[in-house]
Amino acid sequence: MVNHFHVLVRVPERREVVDADLLHRFGVLYPKPTRYQSARIEVVKDQLKANGPEAMAWRQRQLALMGDVSAFMKLLKQRFSVWFKRSHGRFGTLWAERFKSVLVEGRRNPLRTIAAYIDLNAVRAGWVEDPADYRFCGYGEAVAGRLVARRGLSRILVGRAWKIV
Repeated sequence: MVNHFHVLVRVPERREVVDADLLHRFGVLYPKPTRYQSARIEVVKDQLKANGPEAMAWRQRQLALMGDVSAFMKLLKQRFSVWFKRSHGRFGTLWAERFKSVLVEGRRNPLRTIAAYIDLNAVRAGWVEDPADYRFCGYGEAVAGRLVARRGLSRILVGRAWKIV
């Protein structure tokens, strides 16, 4: 879509996360940290060894972000905006509207309904006749044979992962 995107996410159950995993995730999220971020994370690493107050505060902030869809979307949109504007020489607002969230529940298979709505977006817009032909469609990725997309689609359709060869 030219002015919005849809994403279907499963929020995992909260679980204990070790500090090494939090640091790894930070490194993935910020592969090119600023000088301030680099210096700050070094302080945090030292504090983590001694379980100091700065480390405890950092750990709490990182854990609070995990499992929070609103925080995830804010971060995703911010990171994408920074990259897009830098690489395209743009300034100003990139997103027209705020993020909207819908909790999917129901007796039959609400995930199937929501996934079909998302995958048929390009069809409704008149861009393609088959959702498999839309470049940014998970269904199209699954039909093309991408294993990760096939696993995701099978979880939605069957409720568990198919054994895919």
